[in-house]
Amino acid sequence: MNSIEQTHHRRRQWEVALIFVTALWGWSFVAIHDALNGMSDSAFNACRFLVAAVAMLLVAAVRRRRISKIDLVQGSMAGMALYLAFLFQTKGLKFTSASNAAFITGLAVIFTPLLLFFWRHVKPERRQVVGIFLATIGLALLTLKGLSVRWGDLLVLMCAASFALHIILLSRASKMADTFNIALIQISVVGLLSLAQSVVLGEWDIPPAGAAVNAILVIGVLGTALGFYVQTKAQVASSPNRIALIIVLEPVFGGLFGYFLAGDRLTLQNWIGAALIVAGMLVTEIRLTRDRSEPSTHP
Repeated sequence: MNSIEQTHHRRRQWEVALIFVTALWGWSFVAIHDALNGMSDSAFNACRFLVAAVAMLLVAAVRRRRISKIDLVQGSMAGMALYLAFLFQTKGLKFTSASNAAFITGLAVIFTPLLLFFWRHVKPERRQVVGIFLATIGLALLTLKGLSVRWGDLLVLMCAASFALHIILLSRASKMADTFNIALIQISVVGLLSLAQSVVLGEWDIPPAGAAVNAILVIGVLGTALGFYVQTKAQVASSPNRIALIIVLEPVFGGLFGYFLAGDRLTLQNWIGAALIVAGMLVTEIRLTRDRSEPSTHP
């Protein structure tokens, strides 16, 4: 096997691995929804991210790479945005379905160009405007019941906006600091802030045996620590366009797992809305040209 074939083989391996990770992320919406029946959202987030931080600390001990001041500052800023994202997501999952949460969370790729426009005056491209239009209509069809919107859907929408902020902060941080150190710091920040929230608000409780513990271990170690590593390696090996296409599978998997495992049932209007959200994500993220230099905007 020559070097070109080896490169293609390695790229396919990491792309397949990322598909399995997106399936795990899609399943996590159902798992978190079920786990929140037995413990508070802040306690769940604290356990999940502290487990992930411990797993990454073990890798850091082998890696022996010093954490610089820039790593600490940039990782902490990204971590605070990530904390808000998961705060809103887990709060929202108490009041909406796993399927709705999965599709609405995917709107982070739509919010990113909007935040860049209002914050840094970066004008969105035509494809991004079309994607925002499609996703907005889809969001209305997915969440509106008459003229009312479920409180949980609004919370998850705030989660998507927070993920978009995280994308922008992380994009800047990755050019200034060590990628692994940033990941370790931001995951630790989310875990510690969630722990502080649960203690201050009197929400801390020990995870009950069974589904909650299993969800914490699987999502913490595989979905958070390992998932981040796989996504990073896949983005190095493959083009941003192919990675973006794979990432769009996350809400699709979330909807499927919600249907088969959680009993979520969407109306025809809801399914059309979900399809428009995915279409908006695709239009926003995918270029027709093959450009390996464009940075990915997914968290």
